[in-house]
Amino acid sequence: MDENEYVVEKLIQLAALGAKGDGEKVRIQALRLIRSLQAENNPLANRVKGAVFSEDEPSSGKSYIRRVRDNGINSPIPTDKESGNELLNVEDPVTLPTGFIGSSEVKGPINLIINERKKLRGIIAAGITPTSKILFTGPPGVGKTVCAKYIAQKLNKPLFTIDLATIVSSLLGKTGNNLKTAFSYSSERPCVLLIDEIDALAKMRDDNSDIGETKRLVTVFLQEMDKWNDSNLLIAATNHYHLLDPAINRRFDQIIDFNRPNSEDLKKVGLALIKDKEDTPKEWILFLSQVMENTSYSDFQREVNNLRKSFFLHGEEGAQEYITSLLKRSSLKIDKEKRKQIAVKLVKENKVSQRSASRIASIARGTLKNALEAV
Repeated sequence: MDENEYVVEKLIQLAALGAKGDGEKVRIQALRLIRSLQAENNPLANRVKGAVFSEDEPSSGKSYIRRVRDNGINSPIPTDKESGNELLNVEDPVTLPTGFIGSSEVKGPINLIINERKKLRGIIAAGITPTSKILFTGPPGVGKTVCAKYIAQKLNKPLFTIDLATIVSSLLGKTGNNLKTAFSYSSERPCVLLIDEIDALAKMRDDNSDIGETKRLVTVFLQEMDKWNDSNLLIAATNHYHLLDPAINRRFDQIIDFNRPNSEDLKKVGLALIKDKEDTPKEWILFLSQVMENTSYSDFQREVNNLRKSFFLHGEEGAQEYITSLLKRSSLKIDKEKRKQIAVKLVKENKVSQRSASRIASIARGTLKNALEAV
């Protein structure tokens, strides 16, 4: 997500919270937005700050205590004693990016987890151990973090995300203490806890180059996972499953593998991104979903948005020029035979006209006609 998308998302959150009259959550989300804008030296930071906070609000914002629901009790987020930064990022309410549609391969396991959590009391009463610790594995950009958001939203729980930049301390031994504090806080409150890039903290203990800190961290992880409150959900995500210590792997109740999306998954996402009254023809999105099969959702969404902008600014000519430049990139270089196959699929499976299919795929109309007759 680029800076503009992040700002828009946060402003929508602020508007929704303001409409509900939740002043404290407006301040919480505004403070997060201000910090992000300040980090980018964006002048909008001061405008948001002046609009939301009174003149007597501390200028740094650090002394403002962020609070979350805790059965009616307000509780400050724990901080790192060295830096004063919060150990957890809190998203409440949780919002999903536009166009999110879960991959067909993970939809079943994800929905099963959600249904299980909604019937948690019955499952425990029946003597069945509930799923409380889940590991998401797979390459970057395939929806692991977004699916954690989706689960939290469906369960109507705040999402706590461990902030690795704050958790990892320069002081020997402090990282483990920070980890314990973050786990303890999350275990005691209704939430979904996300540990993204868990391999950064829980890698295998066979690395002789470290001075024992890795081994101590894994030990802390094992202890905290064993103490985890089954009433809450812990989700960890990694791009490098092979780096995790085997003892950590065994603590998870379920491991869900995220694969790179197929063209059908990408098509659903692409069509969901097109607004109701948008003029971008769906055949361009269908072609793009075929071209970018087995890449990633994040890469695909970026190119869909770039295509939409090209069409908005310069019409079909601009979209065609963009598609042509995309196909020339080394990572997506597609030869004429492959483009012909995609064009045939557009006509046969997606009911795209021969004229549109041949134009988008940059192949001659006669070539496509012959290919269709040969099928």
